[in-house]
Amino acid sequence: MTVESVSVTSSSYMRHLCAMLLADNWLWLVLPVAVCAVMAIWIDVRFVIVAMMILFIIMPMVLALLYFYYGLSPEARWSIMEKSLTIGSDGLELAFTDERMKKHVIHADDVRNIINKEDVVILMLKGGRRYTCFMIPASVVDPDVAQALRQLVAQAH
Repeated sequence: MTVESVSVTSSSYMRHLCAMLLADNWLWLVLPVAVCAVMAIWIDVRFVIVAMMILFIIMPMVLALLYFYYGLSPEARWSIMEKSLTIGSDGLELAFTDERMKKHVIHADDVRNIINKEDVVILMLKGGRRYTCFMIPASVVDPDVAQALRQLVAQAH
């Protein structure tokens, strides 16, 4: 089964990636600011300045590291670039419209999970990084493609 002209916008890719990261790590992002707020009430008001420094200096740096670590990964490039997607028994074959890119195959056993969102279908991939994912726009995933993806993941596990 082949699906032509598949790509996800970069803003959509990063929005879903940041949502996954924040859903898993929201406590580590909120806790330092909350501790500084409590210390500002009990000890000294100057801890509000420390909380603002954490919020406006350190948090954007963390998000920038997220962007460089995940946003510039090969999987992000595969998701964002225009391609045709062929779903076969061995996995997903990506044939890019840009002639500088080679064909790539995502094997069936490399896919850990499939997450359906309203505008994208996220294929969570195995790898060294926790949030390694390949995204397909939901507009190209008709019931036949969804069934083929489910069978692909089911036979791998």
